[in-house]
Amino acid sequence: MQQATPFRRLVVVVTDGETVGHAAARALTDLAGARGLDVPVKPADDPANDDYREVVTRGLRFLDLVAPEDRFTLLTVDSLAAVEAAVNAATAAQGGAQGGQKSVLSLLLLDHADYRYRMTSPDELNEQLAKLSLAIGESAEFEPSPYSVHVYTDQDVESFYSVELFTPRWMPAEPWVVAADVACAFVDSIQLHSNSRLRPAMKPSSIADSIADFLTAQAGSAWGLHYYTGSGVATFIDDIEQRAVSNGNPIVRGPSEHSLACSALARYTLDAAPFAIVATSGMHEEFRGTLANHVAVGTKGFIVCCDSRTDQWHPFQGTIHRTEDSRPSLLARGFPVVHIARSADIAAGLAEAFEAYSAGRGPVMVIAPRDVLQTTLTPDELPKVPEPTTRRVESVRSSEVDELSNLLNTAPRRLLSQVGPLNATATDLMYELAKKAGIGLADSVAQPGTVNRYRDGKTIDEYIGTLSMYGYSPRVYEYLYKEGALRPSAEQSVMFIGTQIPQIDTPFSESSLRQLAPIQITEREIDRAPFTGLGIVDDIEGVLRALHERLDVDPEVLELRRKAIASTTDSDGDVIGLLPVLPMTTNYFFRRLRGVLEGLIEEEDYRYVGVYDIGRAGLSAVNTLPRTSQGFSGWYGRGLMGDGLMALPGIATRRDENVISFTGDGTAAMVPDILPNLVQQIAVDHSAFRRNLTVFRFVNGSHSVIRTYRESVKPSAVSGQTGVLTFTPEDYDRDYGSLKVRHRRIASFDDAPFATQLQEPGTINLYSVMVGHNNEGDGLSRFSSLGWQRDELSPKAIAMAGVQVAPQA
Repeated sequence: MQQATPFRRLVVVVTDGETVGHAAARALTDLAGARGLDVPVKPADDPANDDYREVVTRGLRFLDLVAPEDRFTLLTVDSLAAVEAAVNAATAAQGGAQGGQKSVLSLLLLDHADYRYRMTSPDELNEQLAKLSLAIGESAEFEPSPYSVHVYTDQDVESFYSVELFTPRWMPAEPWVVAADVACAFVDSIQLHSNSRLRPAMKPSSIADSIADFLTAQAGSAWGLHYYTGSGVATFIDDIEQRAVSNGNPIVRGPSEHSLACSALARYTLDAAPFAIVATSGMHEEFRGTLANHVAVGTKGFIVCCDSRTDQWHPFQGTIHRTEDSRPSLLARGFPVVHIARSADIAAGLAEAFEAYSAGRGPVMVIAPRDVLQTTLTPDELPKVPEPTTRRVESVRSSEVDELSNLLNTAPRRLLSQVGPLNATATDLMYELAKKAGIGLADSVAQPGTVNRYRDGKTIDEYIGTLSMYGYSPRVYEYLYKEGALRPSAEQSVMFIGTQIPQIDTPFSESSLRQLAPIQITEREIDRAPFTGLGIVDDIEGVLRALHERLDVDPEVLELRRKAIASTTDSDGDVIGLLPVLPMTTNYFFRRLRGVLEGLIEEEDYRYVGVYDIGRAGLSAVNTLPRTSQGFSGWYGRGLMGDGLMALPGIATRRDENVISFTGDGTAAMVPDILPNLVQQIAVDHSAFRRNLTVFRFVNGSHSVIRTYRESVKPSAVSGQTGVLTFTPEDYDRDYGSLKVRHRRIASFDDAPFATQLQEPGTINLYSVMVGHNNEGDGLSRFSSLGWQRDELSPKAIAMAGVQVAPQA
């Protein structure tokens, strides 16, 4: 058989020892057969080993057919910097790249103390290999890859991460294994080189480029790429990732598709950042109920999912074929789904997807087979990317706005406004309106931090706490209730701004809601609550502008409202929170932590984003701790345990604030460990996070909220139903480049200097806080206000105990 093009195959050994060089000489000598051979190093002794002989026999079988006229050359040098000169000299000795055989650096072997890299830090070596490839490009073909480069390094079993442009090796105990390994690697490289010359270059995906172009037009470098790999989307990910990297967009990591959805939701909630999520065949079902939360929020982005061709017979992981079609179930969730079944449908499908995005119909799911995702079309065949529209807000004029303006200006009643997520301008207007009209402000456990006690270093007098079915503040209860009963609608009005008034956001019964007849301002008719008294469906910013223009509050009315706000006071709640019992109560821990945060905020302008998972810990954190920024809560929408933890990679992305996460051991047990992805994103991918990330995991061995509910019905209802077996690691400190990761067991509040460690830049704090279970306070429900431990003893609590109290004269 005649070889079309004979090559000069180079093997270069960079070493400060002898083992690898002699082993490479042995392997090349045995594989050369009748071919030309340049081996200036004495080969290692011929291994008396059957396994080695089998490697050589099979290697010769292949080489004699594929590369019968190639010449093998071994070069040994003492540094990577010396490789270029050695390759150039070897090529020149054969008449140069043009005059003699073409040269290929088939295998580069590094066994040198200077190149003992860490598994999580291959970047420097990757960069050196890329520069070497460019430097010798005119003398020899060389593409760094796991097939063409082997690097011997120290055993590193603490962590594994494989993104090297080479194959890592640990030195084996027996020398013959090195020779056999070199022989295998050399023949592998020749086979790959032979195959790749026949494989056409892949062109970029038109769908990937079009989505990247569209999102860049909408959000510049702010949109994020979230992906989880799979064979069906691997090349698509390569294409869109290349676009994201070149445009400066963040790559947001996650241990699962569910985590990608959580991160995308968090980035959109906190930063209004759109997204592209990519997942492989059948994995759209792995996003869990977080997709429903995306729809409720109205996030903007694309979810690209691979699928099988519709004519495939029972395809692997396929969901759209002759016996199954997942689209009706997806459409039932309320977001647009675009199926691009053939390459001919790409232009129409992209146009449909872009239109749905621009219409604000929630995230847009694009489903297409692998071959469609990899199709390249000419620019003329693709839809033009629409220009983003500029939002101009005018004051809203309507009879409902007139009615609300009159109420603000003249009604002698308390006003409380629960504020949902608003844009920055609307938020400014809301704070100013509250100040001028005497409106109490509240956020919720589902949307914590939409308004806060602290803002831009100042205290907001109008903020009185959190209003929710769970986790609401004593001040809010005191403001709305009198002697255990809800104040009548003649004395107060409750307003809901930018929220659908979901069940989780109010402690009121349905009859109480109808009695209150709350005021609601929302932007979609579908979100108007049936119990609303005065409802305004319009642009919220426009409504707030109109209210400001017409604001002329009666001074006596304003004084009444301000006194009502001032009459409520912050409460430490239950007296059990005063006691340093062990294990600690959550009441005690959060009381102490509140003091730490207040000191940092007031004295050092500390700012943070709170992340609140489902459970007692998240409720206590929302109810007890001061906030400075909008947070992210797993209590939103479907209330999925673990959404907070899974969103941390997205929350940490480009965040110039500290982040504090609160979760329980029950929640943490339901989702993967997020730490490796955080370390990968921050330390390995160099997605800089200059601030501090702290994760409080509260360990009490139970699902506390459910246990509280069971024990309120039957005090002895303790069983494995709510038990959670939890292990906690020993204390440790680990460094990953410039990132420090610290874990501490916290049995007593003073076991860690929180005031210091919460501010350490470039640090992830992991605290396992040991607490005992109790059912007292922290806004677990409105009935918690009836406990005997409260600041004031409720008459209803006495009545519920069966004691008749005579009314005071």
